[in-house]
Amino acid sequence: MYDGTMRHLSVTQFAAREGVSRIRVLQLLLQDRIPGAQKIGRRWSIPASSRIPMSKPGRPRKPGGVSARRLLRRLARKYVWWLTPAKALQRPGLVAAQVMEMGEYDDACAFEDALGRDALIAALRHAEPGRFSEASWLFWQIATILPKMRLRSRSLSVRIA
Repeated sequence: MYDGTMRHLSVTQFAAREGVSRIRVLQLLLQDRIPGAQKIGRRWSIPASSRIPMSKPGRPRKPGGVSARRLLRRLARKYVWWLTPAKALQRPGLVAAQVMEMGEYDDACAFEDALGRDALIAALRHAEPGRFSEASWLFWQIATILPKMRLRSRSLSVRIA
């Protein structure tokens, strides 16, 4: 395959030119991430025109962003402070209702992205009386495009004797 015009580098030469360690080049070769590289016997032959493909710095993100469980735990710590996160996670409807009632808009959007619109609708439908203010109730009915439902409120019965 060698036609005399193509120049090849050894692993050590390629590592020095790219500014990485020899071990890192070997890792990339084993992952087949250096284009045109070939193993001939026990040695690698890397075309001089090859470059190390650059990726974004830092750890790669998991697909789908933040896991739903991790997000729920963070929101539970922030909005259901009177319960431990473990106990709050046993009641995801409570966490949802608290985020919807007093949460920041970004947190509510993150909640919807992670758990879906159905989780917001379920939180509205199964909320305890008094959990939502009238303004929040109306906002979330419009935001989730729900048919008009009555706000369940608490009533105090006072007996005067």
